[in-house]
Amino acid sequence: MNPNKQIVTAVISAALLTGGAAFGQSGDAILDLLTKKGVISQKEANEAREQLDVQNAQTVDAYNKIKTSSWVNSLQFFGDGRLRYEWRAGEGNTGTKAGTYDNTDYDRFRYRLRFGVKGDFFDNFSYGLRLETGQKGNSSNSTMGPALSGGPWNKAGTDGIYVGQLWATYKPTDWLTVTGGKIENPFMNTLMVWDGDLNPEGFAQKLTLKTEPVDYFLTFGEFTYVNSSKQNVLGGGLSQPDTWMFGIQGGGKVKFSKDMSFTLAPTFYFYKNGSGNSATGVFNPQWAGGNITGVNDLNVFDMPAEFAYMVPGINVPGKVFGDFAINTTASARMGAFTGADAAGIQAEGSQSIAYQFGASIGNSKKKHDWMLKAFWQHTELNALDPNLVDSDIFDSHVNMQGVVVNGQYMLTDFLTFGVTYANARAIDSNIPTLTSAGDLVGNIHAYNLLQADLVWKF
Repeated sequence: MNPNKQIVTAVISAALLTGGAAFGQSGDAILDLLTKKGVISQKEANEAREQLDVQNAQTVDAYNKIKTSSWVNSLQFFGDGRLRYEWRAGEGNTGTKAGTYDNTDYDRFRYRLRFGVKGDFFDNFSYGLRLETGQKGNSSNSTMGPALSGGPWNKAGTDGIYVGQLWATYKPTDWLTVTGGKIENPFMNTLMVWDGDLNPEGFAQKLTLKTEPVDYFLTFGEFTYVNSSKQNVLGGGLSQPDTWMFGIQGGGKVKFSKDMSFTLAPTFYFYKNGSGNSATGVFNPQWAGGNITGVNDLNVFDMPAEFAYMVPGINVPGKVFGDFAINTTASARMGAFTGADAAGIQAEGSQSIAYQFGASIGNSKKKHDWMLKAFWQHTELNALDPNLVDSDIFDSHVNMQGVVVNGQYMLTDFLTFGVTYANARAIDSNIPTLTSAGDLVGNIHAYNLLQADLVWKF
């Protein structure tokens, strides 16, 4: 055998014994060295690389147990599980303003599982799918031993697995990202405005421009809020156009240094359907209930902000954050109240403001990390969409204000223990604290929440 071919064969054999991926660049380095020393020619080195690439591909294919289409560039599994103890309690009534207050509470253990796959296609496309427990759009929790499932440990009802997210993304340039499907919230936001479990359905476009002092961003969202089963009924019956929610957010992140920045993101949300009245059903709340899911007269300006820095002396990250929102058409929403108490309720003003401010210290990235966070929140009756506000901290109720405290500790790199406590009261006892999505129905005068979580990521 030609001595040069013996050398080339030895190099390839060593690569295969080591494992093609492990050999990698070191194999190229050896071939380059042999070429430089004149032991083999450049042609022989190139032929050796081609042969090695073919054999590596065959080896990978033989041992790869997960087969994907040729246009799939990468695939990654992700997810988390959570065990939770929860106690939430409220003092309230379901009747009129003059009704007697009574106590209601939940004491329960819950669990959550979220599991997904994501990755890249070729040609600047990416994809993702996440399955999760929980029937509600604003919660992926399932309750252990639910009384209404028929027990014991019935798999019906809340034990189902549902599509939590399903998206496709196109990123043709560094500054433009287009996403469609059931997507992660594309806007910078807080729990005051958006429940963290909500995944809007529709489309989003994000433009970014990164400079040395400031990272600018502009985000658009078009979400199918309620899809009418029939937009035009045969025979001239009642028809209802689809309702859409739109959002636009622009802002920037000012980088003062590697460890200090300030982010501001003014945002505007509004709702529309084909007939122009922007309603899922007319907002018509009363003390005893009424329709509180309508989104007519909701045009919300929101401005979340965050100042991030390293805490002097202890070298851990800290944040000061806040959010301010106002519904510019809240007075019309307040005018929708009907019933015996309508005049007195309308006399309380437009109830258009919501705000949050707080701080956090620490992080939760690796074993022994810890984080503490606390904030105050004030949400007036007509300030925000009651279908979107967080379902935990104030049980989706508006016309509430109070404090929230959270602490987390990383037991391992993948296992986190956390505790959350919230305490809130009605802002104005002369008007309702209605909700459409909470567990404690009716008008809540006072509210308490305690949650203890054990979360593992994979």
